[in-house]
Amino acid sequence: MSNNKDLSFQAFRGIAIIAVVAIHASNTGKLFINGEFSSLNYELSLVFRQFINYAVAVFIFISGFFAPTNDFSTISDYLVFYKKRLTRLLIPYLFWCFFIILFFKSSYNWNLFKIFTDIITGRVQGPYYFIIVLTQLIILTPFMISSIRSRAKSILWLSLTPLSVLVSYFLLFYFKHEINFPWNVMPFSIWVTFYYFGILARNNQKISDFCYKRIDITIFLYITSLFFSIVEGLDLWRIWKLESLAGSQIKISSILCSFCLILFFLGLRKSVEYWPKVLVILGEFSFGIYLSHMLVLELINKLTSKIQIIYNFNLLCIFIATISTIFICYTIIYITRKIIGIDISQRYLGF
Repeated sequence: MSNNKDLSFQAFRGIAIIAVVAIHASNTGKLFINGEFSSLNYELSLVFRQFINYAVAVFIFISGFFAPTNDFSTISDYLVFYKKRLTRLLIPYLFWCFFIILFFKSSYNWNLFKIFTDIITGRVQGPYYFIIVLTQLIILTPFMISSIRSRAKSILWLSLTPLSVLVSYFLLFYFKHEINFPWNVMPFSIWVTFYYFGILARNNQKISDFCYKRIDITIFLYITSLFFSIVEGLDLWRIWKLESLAGSQIKISSILCSFCLILFFLGLRKSVEYWPKVLVILGEFSFGIYLSHMLVLELINKLTSKIQIIYNFNLLCIFIATISTIFICYTIIYITRKIIGIDISQRYLGF
């Protein structure tokens, strides 16, 4: 266990990466039993999704919290910032994109145009849209930093996410137009509230102090929003048959629930002295796990699909796939760091 309060964010990253793997593992398991759709299996997994839909929002909040707060007064300030942040993000991303294309995506057939467009839109692998979102937010960071002293500008940044979600609902329910993945989650406006709130929380201690003093309220808000997330998810599935939105991280209740969880964390970190070492380590390895976990998860899926007693119970399948994937990714990262060193592992592989 660690007694360093600053490790609270590493532990929070650890919790978030577990949720990331669990979200993708929730697509495993058997929804059809003996040729018939199992609504019980699906609805149990749908309810479970509501408990872990905070993953991307938490990572983006943490990224905003650790954004630099220095003034950007010269072009050199911008260039130094972009070089440092973007190379650390994009070099491992490009490595994994080319690795996946070379060894796992023969369907590309060296179509250079498709390879290029999929890389810049994060479509080489489903979860990689997050890199594109974070790249947009990093580019906008200097403009956000300059806004923190303006109440009007701050309100604008904070309002972009709820407004974007409401627009997507309006398009869906009024015009019957659903924006499909990954385009629905790729615009920065869908996530920018969490990033900007991270910047505000870093620069205004009163936010954390308030969350600490009223931690009972943040707990109540989180539990209430989680309840509404479950209700909305089941409603979207049972009544509207909107399977994708029902489990989504960007439906209204999920956005609210993620925000309330962040408020709870800000209060909790001021009172917790010791954070579980396993969460801190997973937080440190989170980027590497994120970049590599889908390849491992696909292998785990092939194995569990052959064990009928596991495959028939969706939640059990999700649990086994999540734990196994995290353990294997952790082992790979640990061994890689030992062999080629931490610096090279982090710089080029994201490990």
